Amino acid sequence: MSRETSEKGSILIVDDNPTNLGVLSDYFSDSGWEILVAQDGEAAIETVEYAHPDIVLLDIIMPVVDGFETCRHLKANPSTKDIPVIFMSALSETVDKVRGFQLGAVDYISKPVQQEEVLARVNTHLSIRNLTRRLQEQNIRLQQEIRNRQQAEEQLLGLQAELYQALAQEKELNELKSRIISTISHEYRTPLTIISSSAEILEAYRHKLDESKQLKHLERIKIAANHLTDLVNDVLFLSRVEFEKLEFQPEFIDLVSFFRELVEELQVGVNEAHQLIFTSSGECRQFYGDTKLLRQIFTNLFSNAFKYSPNGGKVSIQLICETHQVILQVGDQGIGIPPEDQGKLFDSFNRGKNVGTIAGTGLGLSIVKKCVELHNGKILVESVVGTGTTFTVSLPLREPINLPIGTHQQQNYD
Repeated sequence: MSRETSEKGSILIVDDNPTNLGVLSDYFSDSGWEILVAQDGEAAIETVEYAHPDIVLLDIIMPVVDGFETCRHLKANPSTKDIPVIFMSALSETVDKVRGFQLGAVDYISKPVQQEEVLARVNTHLSIRNLTRRLQEQNIRLQQEIRNRQQAEEQLLGLQAELYQALAQEKELNELKSRIISTISHEYRTPLTIISSSAEILEAYRHKLDESKQLKHLERIKIAANHLTDLVNDVLFLSRVEFEKLEFQPEFIDLVSFFRELVEELQVGVNEAHQLIFTSSGECRQFYGDTKLLRQIFTNLFSNAFKYSPNGGKVSIQLICETHQVILQVGDQGIGIPPEDQGKLFDSFNRGKNVGTIAGTGLGLSIVKKCVELHNGKILVESVVGTGTTFTVSLPLREPINLPIGTHQQQNYD
């Protein structure tokens, strides 16, 4: 059986009657179709599976495998189920026609068939099939376009979110720069003015001043210079933290002795109006931490407690050593922190609105938080305006990592 390609397509004609098969084959061949033929159900199934015709004309009454069973097999196969099947039969009972449609046939033609009618129905169903295919293809294209548009919209929303975030960060940076400039210019101006004025007095009137007055101006210059040094050190410290250049250098520390010595060292500057109380509980002889960072934590909290307690009062320092953590509490009876300021208390250059003329850069608590985080710890604040403030630092106890001699553990120490 030879096959010729046809623009109209291919049609499989299945009939066990050679005469019917020949007549329909000649008619459809003359009409421009590529013809496939089969005289029984088994041959029809085999032909459909390898040739995949565009449509099947299927007789019902055939030996061994009839048309109904052939159609059922074709519709059960995923690769052939979409090929249209038109039954041709002398069976005219409604039940037979209904059964054919239930099995998946698209049409039912009663024998004896009229060739023109068969051709018209074949063209109609192939037009429907082709239209359905085009609609399905169009639907697939539309779904893909929708997905592409959704992806484009998601990307656009992502870019918009990134843009808004960048603008917010830029605004935050600009505000930070403004606070830095404002704070530093204000904080630097006072000590620079003191240094300048005392130096000018010494230069112009040194010969008229007795030794005590000269020493007084020299002491003012020294104090102002130390204050400037502290300011510069604070800014440099935060800079090293922000750019991840600050090394974390842990060692075994006896915290009770460490903090007791710090208290004694700093107590020299405590005026008589303040009462300093240091207590400790538990054993903290094997704490593994960085002494420089611990000093930063304690001295800043200690200094703030006295600075913001201008009318004196008690400053309490408690060191509590527990099984899995160390707790350091520094409490004062000072001016307190307004609730609306506590959320940004640890941000650089942020200070409470009630500080008045009390000098400060807003860097101290930011430094404290960075040092606490380098120890994988936490810091909390409890404060009531007009009553006082308590800072609680929790530092976990952890085992040291064995490192080669001479190496330093960086700030991402775990």
